Amino acid sequence: MRRLLSVIALALVVSPLMANDLFNQGMAQGKQNKDQAGHAMQALKPGDVIPGYTASPPESNAWGGVKSGVTDLSGAASQAMSQSEAGQTIYTTIQNTPADSKPSMDAPFIAEGLAMKDKAEALTSGAFNGCVDKPATFTEITTHQCLRDTKIERGCTRTATMTGTWQDSTEVKTFSLTRFTYSRSGKAILLHVTIPEAGTVRSASLSVRTKNYLLNSRVTFMNTTFNMTTSSTATYALTGAAGMKLAENQVVTGTSCSGNGSCLGSVDDNIYGWMQSGDTAFTLKVVMEVRTRIWHPSVAWNESCSFNKAEGRYVSSVCVQPGETRTVIKEGKSYSLYQACWQWKDTYMIQAATDGTCGEYIHDSACSVSSTRCADTVDGVCVSEQQTWSCERRRATTGQLCGGEFFCKDGSCAQAQTGTSNMFGQAVSALAAVASAGKDVAALNGENVRAFTGQAKSCKKFAAGFNNCCQDSGWGQNVGLSSCSSDEKALGKAKEKKLTIYVGEYCSKKVLGVCLEKKRGYCVFESKLARIVQEQGRRGQLGIGFGSGSSPDCRGITVDELQRLRFDVMNFSDFYSDLNANSNIPQDQALLKKAQEIVSQKMKEAGQ
Repeated sequence: MRRLLSVIALALVVSPLMANDLFNQGMAQGKQNKDQAGHAMQALKPGDVIPGYTASPPESNAWGGVKSGVTDLSGAASQAMSQSEAGQTIYTTIQNTPADSKPSMDAPFIAEGLAMKDKAEALTSGAFNGCVDKPATFTEITTHQCLRDTKIERGCTRTATMTGTWQDSTEVKTFSLTRFTYSRSGKAILLHVTIPEAGTVRSASLSVRTKNYLLNSRVTFMNTTFNMTTSSTATYALTGAAGMKLAENQVVTGTSCSGNGSCLGSVDDNIYGWMQSGDTAFTLKVVMEVRTRIWHPSVAWNESCSFNKAEGRYVSSVCVQPGETRTVIKEGKSYSLYQACWQWKDTYMIQAATDGTCGEYIHDSACSVSSTRCADTVDGVCVSEQQTWSCERRRATTGQLCGGEFFCKDGSCAQAQTGTSNMFGQAVSALAAVASAGKDVAALNGENVRAFTGQAKSCKKFAAGFNNCCQDSGWGQNVGLSSCSSDEKALGKAKEKKLTIYVGEYCSKKVLGVCLEKKRGYCVFESKLARIVQEQGRRGQLGIGFGSGSSPDCRGITVDELQRLRFDVMNFSDFYSDLNANSNIPQDQALLKKAQEIVSQKMKEAGQ
């Protein structure tokens, strides 16, 4: 016995240097075999290796379970001490050992052991020369989900087209008419010519190319009479034509008679034939004031919008078809017009982008967006988006560097390395959520029991940027919100506290097809825990929606649904700040009592 104690004492007083070597050896061995124990335990069949093994030892009766509520083991311990073989041996040894043979506390092997016990504090505090104090920092990453309004801009196009109007007017035109025809009226020869346009004659003249056979022939034409001369080509002013009103395609006729108007020739002479053959040519030049109309070009604008401009606010305009001169042909005439811009695109703000409940992450340089998805669409346009943010926090702690390995005194480094740096917060949050559900269930004994019940609330929003009683933040500073109701202000405060779930947007007031007022529906809950469980449990895990914006379904979660929820996979990051702020978390004893009540009830229902 003394030899064994001496060996133990010797082991306790080994030098620090040897302990350091042993530490390193032990660590290497532990790393090598760290998984073997777990594998061995999983494959172990106790009955094959442990003599007398039983899955129901008599000691199991020491725990009375939820039926008895007995958890005190002192009685069982006393009974085992007095009745068991080991207890009797210990008792007999103590009673029969002589007083002078009891070991002295000053014995070397005992004294050295006690001294080493006293040095244990020094070893763990860093006095051991194999360990060195070191500060440490590590990264803690949390994820958060939030909602924000999207920026919605819509465009209208204004397109210019060239148009115009007609205006009646007059125009002076000169016609040279050579297509004369001839006929006989007895011995007289008739001259015929067609007037191309209607108008009033200002002046006229007749040019004749002829031979001597028309010498001194008297001509009467357009209210003017004259005798032809001997010249082969001569022009005669038709002074009597001024003021004549002629119609379009009107045939003007004149007469020619030889012998100074005596018509000496016979009907069968050759003069008529010579004129028909072209030996004599007549050209009528007439200056007329004709009626006409003038086309005055102008621009007509046509606007095309796929939305109602009354729902938005004008922002800007951009020319998309630059200025140029354009030409159009009207009744054979060209008309040109220059326009500085032939098409404009006008932009209207339908909804301004907001920080929403994402504000604290947007303005935090340690946070970044990891994903974005549309949370709600209206008329095919995304009006609200859900963002997932990843926030990185640096934490500092102290620890010991021993044999090349670092150990945090509070264990936080190990958690960070395994990705469970929020293990405590996650566990407490889940526990608090379960307790909160139990509280709701306990308070509503009866049928149709629900937990985490919310209230349906709504807020109104008008044209973009005006009287938006649905904004998610700034309720304490924005004076433009004075027209919002008390319920809307309370809803805004609930959003800031992350107690709401957005359901949808709808038009609440429409006149002649124009939406004058929109509203948004929300579910408001009493706590963040309720909102998280409803959002991630009811919608995320069970796939049960929250109705529509006009009719939010904020019902509580049934007991059956609660039993199907996995609280351990829910993200309680939004609740961590409440934990750090020492919010009221259910006490352990209260949770234990509630758990016992639930188990008891289940056992009663099962007939146990």
